[in-house]
Amino acid sequence: MNRGILGAIDGKTICALSTPAGMGGIAVIRVSGPQAISLASSLFSKDLSSTASHQAVFGRMVRDGEVLDECLATVFRAPGTFTGEDTVEFGVHGSPFVQSAAVRWLIDAGCRHAGPGEFTSRAFLNGKLDLTQAEAVGDLIASDHEGAHRLAMKQLRGEFAREINALREELIGFAGLLELELDFAEEDVEFADREKFDALLGELLERICRLADSFRHGNAIREGVPVAILGAPNRGKSTLLNALLGDDRAIVSATPGTTRDTVEDTCVIEGIKFRFIDTAGIRETTDEIESEGIRRAFDKAKSAAVVLYLMDATCDAEVNPENRLASLNVDSETALALVWNKTDVTPAPERSVQNVRSFHISAQERRGISEIKAWLLDRARGQYNSDSIVVTNLRHYEALVSTKLALEATRLGLSNQVPGDLVASDVRQALHHLGTITGAIDPEDILDHIFSNFCIGK
Repeated sequence: MNRGILGAIDGKTICALSTPAGMGGIAVIRVSGPQAISLASSLFSKDLSSTASHQAVFGRMVRDGEVLDECLATVFRAPGTFTGEDTVEFGVHGSPFVQSAAVRWLIDAGCRHAGPGEFTSRAFLNGKLDLTQAEAVGDLIASDHEGAHRLAMKQLRGEFAREINALREELIGFAGLLELELDFAEEDVEFADREKFDALLGELLERICRLADSFRHGNAIREGVPVAILGAPNRGKSTLLNALLGDDRAIVSATPGTTRDTVEDTCVIEGIKFRFIDTAGIRETTDEIESEGIRRAFDKAKSAAVVLYLMDATCDAEVNPENRLASLNVDSETALALVWNKTDVTPAPERSVQNVRSFHISAQERRGISEIKAWLLDRARGQYNSDSIVVTNLRHYEALVSTKLALEATRLGLSNQVPGDLVASDVRQALHHLGTITGAIDPEDILDHIFSNFCIGK
């Protein structure tokens, strides 16, 4: 079984390298647990037992007269630490030998090597973080662009958890009244006002649906906003992909049907990651492989946040763009843009489609590309710059959907006047699903899965 959870409750003092392995200027080795200060002090040239919390001491890491390194030992005293336990961090020189030897010396002195995510799991179990904040630590470490970083920081500050806890508290109040009715079932007493309860359920469902609906955008910001490039063959889709990426990622050829599968790559534009997807040209064909590529193109359009539909100003002037866009069959959440290419050769026809942005570009000459990027940025930034809470984690989304179903069942039960014990059961299910988000309900398999995805040392 994963030692991240078991280790957090076994009373042992743990240690691990907290900075990335490999050569560097400085490496940090973290020690946490009831004996952290005494064990660290036994390998340090100065006594740390009286060192004040959050104070760094310069000295040497030494054992039996052998000096391993000159280093800093920083003492953090419980409960005001990340883990909630006494903690010491050694800042040593970043030699791979020094790093491994320092950890080995600590283990020889009585520490246990930490499992993946064990420091963070201890922070959770000691009440320093709720589960959403613990997951945000992992997201923060993994963030590779500004958008992902901002969303992780909002979650780490507890904004999402506060909203979930508020929802839970409002539901608990009525749940208590329902449970009280069950205790007095023989007396046929009604403590919970059904009309008020129904109104509350309506409000809670609205808030939960709003959170669940934000997942598509939040996940896109975290993983990279998916932008699919579609159009008929030989319209310049691969050239546009290369222009957006600023690199020759896709093969460009005058032969129609060169792109037979999707080609994907990411780039960060002013702090936001975008995942651009070049697709096979859409046309009637009997070629099996090309047909599969076209099917995948339509699939990518349906899963994308943005679709750039490319048309050629030199040969598509008589084509109805509205019909082309309608054939994609994307939902209303997908942003559509009509991109007229090769306008350096022939001006684009003056055609517009309602609620669809139009661009006139030359992918070959890279004209008009900055306008497309600016539009993409405006759309993406609107998602994470707003004050609204954005869900980014699939586990949270699934729990919200389960909560929604339980509350809908509760509301249906009230309207059909089903027995109180059945209504109370649905309410308990809703509370359970909300509780799993923050860890108020914390099945060990959920915790093991979350913390096993952390790096060792965090």
